Amino acid sequence: MPGERIGKGPALTTQESATKPALATTTSGVVAGRVHEGVISFKGIPYAADPFGDRRFRPPEPPQPWDGVREAFAYGPAAPQPTTYSLVDATPLYPWGTDCLSINVYTPDLGEGARLPVMVWVHAGGYNTGSASTSRADGSVFAREGVVVVAMNYRLGVDGFLSVPGGTPNTGMHDVVAALRWVRDNIAAFGGDPDAVTVFGNSSGSAIIAAIAKKVAGEGLIHRAILQSPCPTLVVDAEEGRAVAKRVLGDLKAETGLRDIPLRELLGRRQRALDVRFRDAGLWNPYTYWFSPFMPVVDDTLFTDPALSERIPASVDLLIGTNRDESRYFFMRNGQFHSATEQDLRDAQNAYDVPDACRTAAESLYGHLPLGEQLAETVTNWIWRGPTIELTRLHAESGGNTFAYEFAWRQSPAFDGRYGAAHFLEVPFLFDQLDDPAFAPQVGPEAPADLGLSLRRGWIQFARTGDPGWPRYDEQRSVMVFDTTCRVEPDPRERHRAAWDAHIAGPTPG
Repeated sequence: MPGERIGKGPALTTQESATKPALATTTSGVVAGRVHEGVISFKGIPYAADPFGDRRFRPPEPPQPWDGVREAFAYGPAAPQPTTYSLVDATPLYPWGTDCLSINVYTPDLGEGARLPVMVWVHAGGYNTGSASTSRADGSVFAREGVVVVAMNYRLGVDGFLSVPGGTPNTGMHDVVAALRWVRDNIAAFGGDPDAVTVFGNSSGSAIIAAIAKKVAGEGLIHRAILQSPCPTLVVDAEEGRAVAKRVLGDLKAETGLRDIPLRELLGRRQRALDVRFRDAGLWNPYTYWFSPFMPVVDDTLFTDPALSERIPASVDLLIGTNRDESRYFFMRNGQFHSATEQDLRDAQNAYDVPDACRTAAESLYGHLPLGEQLAETVTNWIWRGPTIELTRLHAESGGNTFAYEFAWRQSPAFDGRYGAAHFLEVPFLFDQLDDPAFAPQVGPEAPADLGLSLRRGWIQFARTGDPGWPRYDEQRSVMVFDTTCRVEPDPRERHRAAWDAHIAGPTPG
């Protein structure tokens, strides 16, 4: 790991005790973890009971306590999920199972007196795929720098983010809340400070954080939030949530007897067929350009108000940003970047209810570009860039402690620079996963590891102090730009503003 140690948190060295399990006591029982290179890891700890069978489509329930010592040496299964993701041909397959509500903890110090800052990772995946049960979410690289990291699994797709008749909406978000309550009640036993919890996530993971922030902050479960490329306006109200569910279940041929359909059948052939049809805006407008039929639903429990001004309370410190070319990757993968038509562009604009004035401004800004580029800029503006800047502005104006960033690094054109600073690209840097073959097409062979160190330094310093090391976002709109050379600039996204109009950014729920 290049560079100096970040901060002054305690660290362990690998000694004879590293070959012996390390023990921690939770509210459900004692767990045994393993020590490796100065980090103690505990994997697959249940924070809730198996959410299937009689518990399906219901809020999570406490796990069954155990006697003796439970080995926490291996990841628990990911939540049930398909092998494909709408608009993209394939994503990595995570081994899944029904007993999926588990967390992983990475810590440099088990002492209850350590009181180390805690960082809780909520994984991405369009509310339909993804997992914390993978080395790609390994928090060891953070733990070596003196923080405790927690990564969780939560329900996805039909079971987590669809308003199934007779079920509870947002069960996936209920799972995240249950995991945060577990952190509050147990993290001191792992060396963490329950009064210094920073929750961070990318894409749908950060959008979940934005949706539940007011609720969990009110319970004292979080104190700081890092939102990486959130999509906070892709939500539906209760009525539309039921309509979307009816449509999805009809497409899956699961209107009746849903519980009788084997999960592998539901998530296999049927889900694959849905994904293929979902790419056709003529069939699935407007949701094709929302990227997923699964999303948070405005309810009367967790997520009561879709207004961006009601998302992150001023009491929660906020670090937030986007990548410069968010949507380019998706359209490269499905071929639309090079085959886009005028109708595709109009379909996307219609999906976001883009006002005429913004369409005119977009024509002025992007009209000289190929249609695929225009489509990518439209989607980037209306799903990510515009709503994120508006959320940043609103938090700062409410008196919150607000910091903004933009991830702008692009791989060398000599290798394959076509993806640009695409969606999710900052994550392999952040978790020091640049050698993972799954990320090779995006990061290339010459990705600068020091860029990942710069990201982690800012994230960890923010988790520790509420200040990542650059000026707050205020009237000057200071933004940290992460690139080959990191620098603070007046908001580099300002030139796009007329094309999305922050005050009405994103589709209107319902």
